[in-house]
Amino acid sequence: MKRIEGLLELLVADGPASDDSDRLMEFGRFVGSWELDVSYFGADGSEERTTAKWQWEWVLGGRAILDVLMLPTRPPAPPTDGYHTLLRVFDASQGRWKVVWIAPQHSIVYKLTGSFTNDGGVVLLSDPGEDEPSKWVFSEVTDDTFLWEGFTMDAPDNEWRLEQRMTARRTS
Repeated sequence: MKRIEGLLELLVADGPASDDSDRLMEFGRFVGSWELDVSYFGADGSEERTTAKWQWEWVLGGRAILDVLMLPTRPPAPPTDGYHTLLRVFDASQGRWKVVWIAPQHSIVYKLTGSFTNDGGVVLLSDPGEDEPSKWVFSEVTDDTFLWEGFTMDAPDNEWRLEQRMTARRTS
């Protein structure tokens, strides 16, 4: 198969589209490279730790952000291991962000929707059609750091249970 010449140049954008740059910068401030300290929490209260990398870029004429999350593989390999990509698009008609998470090594495509909070964080909730309800929260956001937490709905108690935490530091 022949590679498409210039595909990456067509995909990547220099910055946000100018007509909605304020809203696009809500996630646009994360564009760059990040190192992560990652913790996984088991239902039994156990914790496993590792490190990871997260790269964010403007794409599609500055109307979307594409990021790649690289998590090391741990045995047994859960759906959070390996390479992931996320496409983030702001829906001006709803005033909300739409996110698609893809984990190709696990054949997972997952949709979330959310918006930014008054304190500069963001809360994304899985679409109602997803099998397992999830909530992703960005908080403690500064120019060079942020905290990301991933929750799932605990079926018996119908309460959010913390499954993963990532503390991020900007590297570029």
